[in-house]
Amino acid sequence: MEKALGSMAFNYRIAKEQEREIVYFNGKINEDAEVTLAELDDKVGTSCTFNLRDIAGINSLGVRVWINFIRSFEEGRTIQLEECTPEIVNQMNMIPNFRGHCDIQSVYASYACENCGAEKLQLFKVGENMPTSLGTKTLPRVPCPKCGAPMEMEELEDEFFGWLTLQ
Repeated sequence: MEKALGSMAFNYRIAKEQEREIVYFNGKINEDAEVTLAELDDKVGTSCTFNLRDIAGINSLGVRVWINFIRSFEEGRTIQLEECTPEIVNQMNMIPNFRGHCDIQSVYASYACENCGAEKLQLFKVGENMPTSLGTKTLPRVPCPKCGAPMEMEELEDEFFGWLTLQ
């Protein structure tokens, strides 16, 4: 399924993996994504996971489209969000109903190396390396893939993981 969105097409692919139904989203969420998202209602069962790693961006109209979609789509369903990009996490922190009642399984955080300037996305997973609440856990060190020096999260940890207080 593909719908044209300016310079970036928004689409999805549904896969069944180990008894899980996963919807892989790709592209930019904007006002034109509404039609594509509406198509999912009849194609996904009562329990699914949305993988957001390939979302290229979201604009203000896309935020409205996403909130309306989640609000109606989650009725009678259990939804998990995985591999949320830093941009998606920022929306969850600014707009609490952005994620609806979805369970967050994993998020990417942006890291940078002060030594060599390298950048990296680090995945945080529930039950592995994601904090369970704010201020209770020091995040694991992330070594730079280029020079081996410790990298720094580009946002303050408590701000980035602020959405944890809403669970």
